[in-house]
Amino acid sequence: MTPSSRPTGKRLPISCQACRTRKIRCSRDGRPCQTCVRRGLGAEDCIYLGQPRLSSENTLTTDTTVQNELLARIRNLEDLLHKQVGSHPGSHSPLPSPSLSGSFSEPDSAIGLASEYTRNSLLSSVGTLQTFASGYVRYLPLAPQWSSTNHTSSPSDPLDISSEIPDDDDDLCIPFAASTASREELLAILPPSRYCDALKDVYFRVFSPLFHILHDLTFEAEYQQFCHDPNSVSTAWISLLFAILSIAITALHDDDPLLSDLGREKTVSRNVKVLSARYRSAALRCLAADRVMSRHSINSLQSLILIIYARLHRGLPTWTLLGFTHHTATSMGCHVDPERFALGPIEREERRRAWAGLTMLYVNQNVTFGNLNPGLSSFGVKLPLDVNDVDLLTGTVSGPVNRPTQMTYLLVQYRLHNISSMICDTLFSFPPRYSVTQIEAEILNVHEMCEKRYQLEPGLEPLPVHHLANLNILYSYIHQLYLLLLRPALCRYLQGDITPETCAARAKCVASAKTSLAIHQTLYESPQFASYKWFNSGLGSFHAFHAAVILCVMLMYPDNHYEAQDIKEILWKSLDVFASLSNRSSFCSKAVPVLRQIIDKACSSSHHRQQHQLLTPPLDTAGMLTPTTPITSTPPTSYPQSPVEYISEPLFAQLHPQNWISPTSVPWDGWDCLSLFSSPTSAPFVT
Repeated sequence: MTPSSRPTGKRLPISCQACRTRKIRCSRDGRPCQTCVRRGLGAEDCIYLGQPRLSSENTLTTDTTVQNELLARIRNLEDLLHKQVGSHPGSHSPLPSPSLSGSFSEPDSAIGLASEYTRNSLLSSVGTLQTFASGYVRYLPLAPQWSSTNHTSSPSDPLDISSEIPDDDDDLCIPFAASTASREELLAILPPSRYCDALKDVYFRVFSPLFHILHDLTFEAEYQQFCHDPNSVSTAWISLLFAILSIAITALHDDDPLLSDLGREKTVSRNVKVLSARYRSAALRCLAADRVMSRHSINSLQSLILIIYARLHRGLPTWTLLGFTHHTATSMGCHVDPERFALGPIEREERRRAWAGLTMLYVNQNVTFGNLNPGLSSFGVKLPLDVNDVDLLTGTVSGPVNRPTQMTYLLVQYRLHNISSMICDTLFSFPPRYSVTQIEAEILNVHEMCEKRYQLEPGLEPLPVHHLANLNILYSYIHQLYLLLLRPALCRYLQGDITPETCAARAKCVASAKTSLAIHQTLYESPQFASYKWFNSGLGSFHAFHAAVILCVMLMYPDNHYEAQDIKEILWKSLDVFASLSNRSSFCSKAVPVLRQIIDKACSSSHHRQQHQLLTPPLDTAGMLTPTTPITSTPPTSYPQSPVEYISEPLFAQLHPQNWISPTSVPWDGWDCLSLFSSPTSAPFVT
């Protein structure tokens, strides 16, 4: 062998990189090795130096030729179809696909929106199908279709579904396949006992009051029994424990040593994603080992519901697993009120809580996907009792209580989810089954109930931190619903339809948007709410971003100089909060450049407005839904004659309610339309 051909360099290690990093013994028996299997790692994490990393590129190289042949056949079929249509010009006339911009292309349609808003265009907007080169198909509901209609993928640039899936979506989807992992291998994935105790306590302190589907005292007794004898509980119960751990991980502080001890990623966000996905995957593997396809228990149902809850807050797909969980609950008879069976009080409430939580998740997905059908059908299943867990244990269930219980938040959220479905029915169907006045009364009733149950009078005993956090989250959701409900009236106002109704809608929207941003800032700045950063950087930031966009539009058309200055100060403070949360939130990292752009444009636009006299500052309306802003009964008359001249069409399109149903529907593109925005010479000033 010549010197040039002789191998040089150090000898490659024979253990995998994952074991070498943790300095533990590697079984060296393949990818993944048995040590990595026990730790819950897959083949993509078990890497030997000198061997290629497993990736989609390596696994799909053998299919490249087949895919190219299929694409060529598709192109030939398209050419034949075009020739066939061209030979009969009068037989088939292509219909223009409905698009958002098309509904505003003519002044008549824009003027008609003052009375019907966007209902006519939304009735035919059922979404689009997105087809990938690999053959997968995805349904894009409501808002995502507007961007997809402007993007035509050519065969030379096929879409890759892997690029569309978040990088922490590496847990199993449904445990159809039988698990080959033994009980010992599944237990080996659990963190050390002291970390397991800490994560369990975090869950029951932060998340259990928000989504109270378990009986805490029952689980605590079973957990202590498990710590004494791991073989004393079922595999389904172990799955429930893993689901709890996957949720609790997201509430840890950035500097919590538990994250750095359990995870080996370089950033906090990556550690949270990897650990949460690891425990969700372990939970589903436990369900597979428990043969969840053929036998079920209350623990397996609770585990499935919590896995969906965890995936929902991580922004991961849940629709398929939700359908499987629904049928699992039905096979257990949870769709029938448990009073018809000979069950104890705790078991009855566990079933009702599971069905209520599943229904909330189902309604949430229904709204997100534009499905306006009712929720899950049942045979008279009652809502859970508004009691504490200890009352069920002692059998001392009393009458109505004035202070919040462990179930109060879930029951209020259940009502708000139903109101959300009512709002979508009103906005996106014709004729609507509910009026704006009816829904507004429902929202006000819920708001008044929150004020009564979460009483904050100085003479009363202070509420625990979790109740205060729950109240802020409820108010955030209430104001989000209010901004959606009043969107048609607000848009009519922006189009120049100045009436007492539209002026009142504008004032209420401004008050709700300010309050929403105040809640977002409070949850971020207050040290007692540090464990709720997961909400504030996710759903809370979505609510706040919606409110900030509304205030930016109001800043373009301020009522007076005082309002303009107040909104500017609020917006710049909110931008700082979004920037601080962006290190852990992908939503905030997307929102920061967009928010900075629209704030800059709104501020520069307000400088060109005619300066009016400084009015008396309005009263503080934080937390209120009916602001005391004075509204004139005689609207001004100096407005542009055409609504299209009053607000640009692209900006108006960004405000459509289907863009603000959920975080996944937010339009991140299209805000460059503000660069073409020209300030009108007059704007509505209500005095």
